[in-house]
Amino acid sequence: MRKRILVVDDEQSMRDTLDIMLSKEGFDVVTEPDAKSALNVFDGDGCDLVLTDLKMPGMDGIGLIEKLQERNSGIPIIIMTAYATKEEAIRALNLGASFFIEKPFKKTELLNFINRCLKMEDLIRENRQLKNKPYGSGGVETIVGTSQQIKQVKELIKKIAPTESTVLITGESGTGKEIAAQALHAHSTRAEGPFVAINCGSIPTELLESELFGHVKGSFTGAVRDKVGLMEMADGGTFFLDEVGNTALSIQMKILRAIQEREVLPVGGQSPRNVDFRLIAATNENLEEAILRGEFRKDLYYRLNVINIEIPPLRERRDDIELLFYHFYRLKTGKETGSERLSEDVLAILRSYDWPGNIRELENLVERIVALSGGSPVSSAFFPDHIRNPSCATIVSDDAPAIPSMDEIEKAYIHWILTQQRGQKQKAAEILGIGRSTLDRKIEKYGLDKL
Repeated sequence: MRKRILVVDDEQSMRDTLDIMLSKEGFDVVTEPDAKSALNVFDGDGCDLVLTDLKMPGMDGIGLIEKLQERNSGIPIIIMTAYATKEEAIRALNLGASFFIEKPFKKTELLNFINRCLKMEDLIRENRQLKNKPYGSGGVETIVGTSQQIKQVKELIKKIAPTESTVLITGESGTGKEIAAQALHAHSTRAEGPFVAINCGSIPTELLESELFGHVKGSFTGAVRDKVGLMEMADGGTFFLDEVGNTALSIQMKILRAIQEREVLPVGGQSPRNVDFRLIAATNENLEEAILRGEFRKDLYYRLNVINIEIPPLRERRDDIELLFYHFYRLKTGKETGSERLSEDVLAILRSYDWPGNIRELENLVERIVALSGGSPVSSAFFPDHIRNPSCATIVSDDAPAIPSMDEIEKAYIHWILTQQRGQKQKAAEILGIGRSTLDRKIEKYGLDKL
């Protein structure tokens, strides 16, 4: 679902600039010229984040923050201004603003703040939902499938969940690695503790260290108060480190120290803090090859790979495709597919397609069908061409082999997703289940920026 950002600024040019900039990044944007009209929007349709000027006629940004806090909204707020004093900035942050940014600012800086706010809000919401679930929920029963491969995965999860061993979950993007991690947590002795997750590929390196380990006030520009890191938030529970292969070597060293010493040192801090969590890591990268390239630490790999769970790609568990289709259809409609089961021609297409995007791609297909069918029976007419006739979707070279490689399939799929999202990379990365930085690397690798 697209995130909705409410922009509040009395300057028309600034509102227009932010509207264009944020819309291109895949956000829904609503702009208002003053705090009063912004509150009317917030009370009506709501939003996911407020980006407001500090100095405005009538009610200023401080007043807007106070009104939002009166509503107990907990909404992330970013303050922007060219005139604020340090005291005003600190007051805004103490009242509940998430960040303070001075005009003129760089696009990348603002987007980093926005994405950081939204990801933290999603994390808080997910962890709250997990904490409110009864003991044992989110277990292996949430892993849909009856194929022999998935049965083996479920049995392994139940066997190793009660231990304290570190687990490395491997598999392609979209195979369900985080669901497996949640199942491990649900069946563990730490199930009543927090499950805290972070996707290393979706957070810029310069922000990742602070997210993982926290920071102390004054440790860098913008650090106006102490921040608890996610590893410390996972104390007593499980910490899930997704896309660990995308971390910089400098951060890998600190992750290794946290695992070995059971302590974290916040950025700018002098005293380490003890932590007690069970670590689960996941990656869609081949870490052994990354070690050979000098991109991943061998000692960290051996610390993470105590027990390995490999999640098979969907093309290797085709017996589960029909079951997964029904599962997603029920989730998105609240009802069965109809009195009749899927037709044989539809099933034949679903089973013959290779699903380079795995389960996430199948879920996206079901969402498309639900939107287009209007409740009518499922038909292959609602399928996109690249699934109904895979040869139509390939953008590989004419001299490619008759059976394309995984790289060629991945290249075609990424190109199709980017085309569907009209070049909006952030949205495309979310659909693909990879970080924005990972998508940028793949675009460069396959030369998609030249197409």
